[in-house]
Amino acid sequence: MKTNLKPLWYGVFFLCTQYLSAQKEEIWKGTTVFEFNEPYESITINYDDEEFVFKVTDKTKFLIGKKQKVSKDRISLGSTVDVAIVIENRKRILTKVLLSKDEYGEIKKFAGVIDSYKGDTAVIDGRRVVLTDKTIIKCDGRPGCACSKGRTFLGFDELELGSFLTVFGELNGEGVYMASKIEVCKNTYGKVDEEFMLNLSKDFDASNLNQFKSVPANVFKAANGLHNGTIKMGDLEYKLLDDIRVQGYVNMVGHRILPDYAKEERFSEKHGVIFRFYVIENHIPNASAFPNGMVFIHTGLLNIMENEAQLAAVLGHEVAHVTYEHGIKEYKTTRITNSNLGQKTSKWLKKAFTKKMNVNEGTLGGKALASALEHTTPRTVMSLFNKKRETQADRAGLYYMSEAGYDPREAASFWEIMMENTGNQKFMSKLFTSTFTMVNTLQTDLSQTNYSDLGKDGINVLVSNILDTIYTSHPLAVKRLGAINNVLSTTYKDTDFSQLEAGKGSFDKHIKKLKE
Repeated sequence: MKTNLKPLWYGVFFLCTQYLSAQKEEIWKGTTVFEFNEPYESITINYDDEEFVFKVTDKTKFLIGKKQKVSKDRISLGSTVDVAIVIENRKRILTKVLLSKDEYGEIKKFAGVIDSYKGDTAVIDGRRVVLTDKTIIKCDGRPGCACSKGRTFLGFDELELGSFLTVFGELNGEGVYMASKIEVCKNTYGKVDEEFMLNLSKDFDASNLNQFKSVPANVFKAANGLHNGTIKMGDLEYKLLDDIRVQGYVNMVGHRILPDYAKEERFSEKHGVIFRFYVIENHIPNASAFPNGMVFIHTGLLNIMENEAQLAAVLGHEVAHVTYEHGIKEYKTTRITNSNLGQKTSKWLKKAFTKKMNVNEGTLGGKALASALEHTTPRTVMSLFNKKRETQADRAGLYYMSEAGYDPREAASFWEIMMENTGNQKFMSKLFTSTFTMVNTLQTDLSQTNYSDLGKDGINVLVSNILDTIYTSHPLAVKRLGAINNVLSTTYKDTDFSQLEAGKGSFDKHIKKLKE
């Protein structure tokens, strides 16, 4: 009897070709959503500084974590997502969009600083936390926590504000975490902290700062004084705005948004932190904070803002980097893994060398560029983007500004402005030209930093590095907007915004001259 094997053979062949054409899922982590609107038929994401548009089908899954389904409307401009794709017939097919549990799910564990408390309710990591009759509060017991492992605490009133806590609990329907357990680590100042602050002092030169000798009666008088003159960060020297009224105004807003414990003298003495706010006369829209409490904001950023609440949002974000000790934590981590702090940039450098200019690290130009990067970017305050810490600074900063009476929605408005400007090629070209001129005229006596060896391509890389901050990167500006909108829609969903202010009149009064 003759058997026809063709259908069987054809079926096997068909399945094999289908298997070969559909590859294993590829996961793109940490992408930023640039566009996703109703009727949700396509999604635009940014990955590796490139934009991709994917078609959304009925088979595309939207999940928090790996299993929990989520509504498409939870995803918006600036959302951080992982995407899963397969390639079929040389085309990318979107199979999954995965939201992080840490940002969008009901997380059951988080760590942060206790900024305030009232009775059994506290604000930790920018989130509201409530104790129950079953909550256990115990000392973490790690080195530097300044309490014996397993020691119990009866309530928040036995904890020192500014301490680091790890919270375990469940989120209720009102956006409050009901704590089941809290681990305590007191915020101490040890030998490593002292070592870090010593290294920090070598990364800047404030000897040319001059204190205003007389302060008009209507100008805020900062305890540490108001300043003009210049400050040097690495080889770059910045001029402070010679306007006592603007300097006083920014210091007033800065001190207003400080958490209460950070205003106390004992906090400054214990941690070596004195909060001071300076306005730098520079077109680059940037702000930064040194771990010792020095906070800088450029006139280029003030010129873009619309009101005092937006200024409070930026200052609150930078203050949070200090109170949450992000710089010191980075140093401690690096210190353990690599004794040479400067080498932590090696991964970034290799990427820069291979992607932005044709030079190897071992060549003369490569060595000059590495040295130039080290001397123009203070090692102890490097602002290489760390998603988790930036989002944490957003949460804490929103709490600081809202507690001071500012409308936290203005933080989102500010990042909308930044998103629009950083996406404007004409605007960014002007910034690049201005920064290029500043770097190209650098003079230094340091023999190991010969800027003439860099050449134009090398200086281009150096300029790009100086400009690569959350305030001048378009993808990062979009990401910040998404992170803040997520916090506003959860933590602040029931807030009575009518009791909070934007402060446009006061802002216009002080900043008007800068915009003329």
